[in-house]
Amino acid sequence: MLLAIPVFNEAGSLEEVFSEIMHHLPPEIQAIVAIDDGSTDGSADILDDLASRTSGLFVRHHTENHGYGCAMIESMQIAIRHSYSHLITMDCDRQHRPEDLSRFLEFDPSIDVVSGSRYRPDSRTQGHAPEDRVEINARITGKLNRKYGWNLTDSFCGFKRYRMESIDPSLFRDTGYAFPMEFWAYCHRFALTIQELAVSRIYTTDSRSFGEDLDRRRKRYRYYLETWRAAEKKFAGLTVA
Repeated sequence: MLLAIPVFNEAGSLEEVFSEIMHHLPPEIQAIVAIDDGSTDGSADILDDLASRTSGLFVRHHTENHGYGCAMIESMQIAIRHSYSHLITMDCDRQHRPEDLSRFLEFDPSIDVVSGSRYRPDSRTQGHAPEDRVEINARITGKLNRKYGWNLTDSFCGFKRYRMESIDPSLFRDTGYAFPMEFWAYCHRFALTIQELAVSRIYTTDSRSFGEDLDRRRKRYRYYLETWRAAEKKFAGLTVA
């Protein structure tokens, strides 16, 4: 099993987060890949230093920022290239608890996607999530549920486990923050099995920017919907084996 962690300008949290990850790392996880997506704050040097001191940690560097979706797609490509049966992805901005890693391994390995949820009744909370993110997540999740007959509670959590036999990363195109919308359309088209897992909702800062003008609520919401519609159209033309 492979653990993949996208990194973009997280110099202030890397040492602490990776220390906690190594402390809680289940033996089933055989390797960790950190994908430095063009960081400019010294994260690249910190990751290289960590890799030199940490067995099983590897770093991939991008010379410029390509986007969250690009890091997800590359993580999947690496998992397939090296024949890992499963991939777990998590963030390194302190919003995901490394002690939850073992809980993702408790699920039946035949489940295609185990998706973290910060909005289940048993999800623990710390801090206050930005109101615009909560609202957009709820609206998008509601649309997914109505369209697909699902019961998701969180469509944007990056803490996930993937069964790689069911994933073809060559079919994904969105390299930005709308990657989950393309991924959910893929899950529905190919009838992947999905199980949610309650994870903590941790917000100690409200400093993340989505870039360009996507910090504007309406613009970001339209971007997500447009990506979803385009993905549905694309996948509709593909044959399900």
